[in-house]
Amino acid sequence: MPQELVPKGLEMLEISENALMMSVQAIHFATRHLGAEREAAAGPLQAGYDEIIEAYGIVAAELRQVYAQARARGCDLPSYAALVGQA
Repeated sequence: MPQELVPKGLEMLEISENALMMSVQAIHFATRHLGAEREAAAGPLQAGYDEIIEAYGIVAAELRQVYAQARARGCDLPSYAALVGQA
């Protein structure tokens, strides 16, 4: 996340590599699961999923950026694609 977008006080927030990996996987799984539920829903019920899927997508993008930064700083992490099963 660009430094100017980091809320004041969170710029030095630390998280373990394991917690970061599990967070990425959990958000990815939840987004896929909700997307599948949305596709299975009929008509107007689908709209109810759109907002939450969008919110999860925003969080996923933020986590992906943090993950890339952690890898760039030398953390021993697998590729993002491998982590979410896209490799």
